Amino acid sequence: MHLNTTPATSNSDAGASADDISLDKDILRSQIRPRRLTARSHRGEQGQQQMQELFTAHILEAVAQRVHSPGTIAAYLPTKSEPPIVQALNALLEQGHRILVPVVRPGRKLAWVHWDPTVEHPLSPMGIPEPEGEEQDTQAFIDADLRLIPALAFDAGGHRLGQGGGYYDRIIPLLSDQQLTGRSIGIVFSDEIYEAIPYDQWDAILPVILTERGIFRAHQQS
Repeated sequence: MHLNTTPATSNSDAGASADDISLDKDILRSQIRPRRLTARSHRGEQGQQQMQELFTAHILEAVAQRVHSPGTIAAYLPTKSEPPIVQALNALLEQGHRILVPVVRPGRKLAWVHWDPTVEHPLSPMGIPEPEGEEQDTQAFIDADLRLIPALAFDAGGHRLGQGGGYYDRIIPLLSDQQLTGRSIGIVFSDEIYEAIPYDQWDAILPVILTERGIFRAHQQS
């Protein structure tokens, strides 16, 4: 897969200060968020449907390769600007999988709730659909048979740029190597995989990334 070569790095491995890295992250976020909205507008309804079908096909294939019987999938409900994966989640439900999605709780923590698409979900202050229901803790995310994880960008080594809240950076390190490499998949658009992005040493790394073009496997870290 062709990587985005747009300069987006603060040379995080070359002694850049934490403040510099944080600033560079914020700059990159400020570039990606409006670009996503502009791209969606330019796609129009037909283009958005085609994008959704591409993500659906790749997600269903990835799940089938990794989960061989109905299981539990920790996913998320996207905002309008994020990769359109709701159709894929509906298809997974029809196959018998159980879908968990996150809700934000105090202390920058995530709880996990069973997703029922027939129930209307209120929007959080951040514009994210959050279903109501019995809440489960981080262990539900860890124990899931597969995890679909949102992001704003990745680099070739799998470093993840999130929205800035640190929610997933706190829980991804709790996964075993097997859970991480075999059953966890980052979700972004194809132009959001860069050769390099600014990152801190504690930022999560995901070896497997899925876009509308298919699976990208990050380079192994030394």
